[in-house]
Amino acid sequence: MTWIPYTSRLAGGSAAALVVLAGSVAADLTPEARTYLSDGDVDAAIIDQAAAATDAELDIPQDWIDQAAAEGPIDFSTNDTPEHVAAWLPIFQARYPQIDIVATETSGAARAVQPLLAYKSGNLVRHVLVSFEGSLPDFIDADALAELDDLPAWSGVPEDRRAADGTYAGMQNTTWCLAYNKDTVSADELPATWAELVAPYSPLAGGRVGAANRAQLWTLNLWTHPDYGPERMTNEILPGFFDNLKPQLRKEGISGISNLMLVGEFDVALPAPNDETEELMETGAPVGFHCPEPVPQYFNLIGMFRDSPTNYSSKVFINWILSQEGQLVRYVAGGDGPVHKDLQIDGASALGDSFVGKDIALRTVEGLTVGLPALYEVWNPLWANSGGPE
Repeated sequence: MTWIPYTSRLAGGSAAALVVLAGSVAADLTPEARTYLSDGDVDAAIIDQAAAATDAELDIPQDWIDQAAAEGPIDFSTNDTPEHVAAWLPIFQARYPQIDIVATETSGAARAVQPLLAYKSGNLVRHVLVSFEGSLPDFIDADALAELDDLPAWSGVPEDRRAADGTYAGMQNTTWCLAYNKDTVSADELPATWAELVAPYSPLAGGRVGAANRAQLWTLNLWTHPDYGPERMTNEILPGFFDNLKPQLRKEGISGISNLMLVGEFDVALPAPNDETEELMETGAPVGFHCPEPVPQYFNLIGMFRDSPTNYSSKVFINWILSQEGQLVRYVAGGDGPVHKDLQIDGASALGDSFVGKDIALRTVEGLTVGLPALYEVWNPLWANSGGPE
């Protein structure tokens, strides 16, 4: 679905207007951003922190601003819903009204594979891409991604969540833990670690856990974590998961297992994302969120094609996405967890009090490309032999 929102290019924008804008972007949060974050219940101290960071993170070169004003709309391939885009885009355009964005809601191959094939054939159909982790090796082989390490906000992305050559960066985190029914699970039954969850005589054994077939969302993180690793996962943790815990192996996806947990099919949903679980909790449902350590977390990527006709507009846009202002606005708009190193704090992520300060098991790009095939060789037979649906 293609949605073209809030086009607000400055008609015949004067050089004077652009100079004033460029001089203001690095001074503070815009009034629109400050009001939006405050209305979204972001703590005042966090808002002030983001405001103090704008002087460095949004210090866009004047040349970029001038050239961006002359470029056409950015074609942005996103998995955001129109409602999500409608929430954050006006805040971006309050700062950069000369930049238009065509937000195209896509999924799977339409988000990454098809734009890359078009690029390789000489036909650029997208400018900015997100969530293309599964196709990243193909983008690297095609040398399709432009360098971003000259962005003022680049240094805010942790080194383990950005490319060493500057061609892509993490834009948001998602944390995967346990969602549980607070009416049927007591606090003393919740495991401190994943090893405790799958140990013999686990209090959550015997079908109390409903599990989706999504090894890539949590077990991969443990597979690549130094305290677990392939050997321990193969010989202890995964056999314990299937043989000791004996979860209900479900055909439903992530949202489905959380709904089944609520209606009493089982007591715990695994895995559950922090953002969607918070949305469920906000309905008043008796849902809790618990993160055994190490806490599985992954980041979605953002990047842009080389030789884009919106080169400067896209760089300004991506820089805003990576800045604390952009990260917090997207958090309020849709629960997207900030990847910024200074926003790994309680109050800046959905249900952050469940995992901030804990050991994080990060799903890395190398884990996806190298670790996941090896994990599936162990996981898939165990799932099938335990009666898991295809």
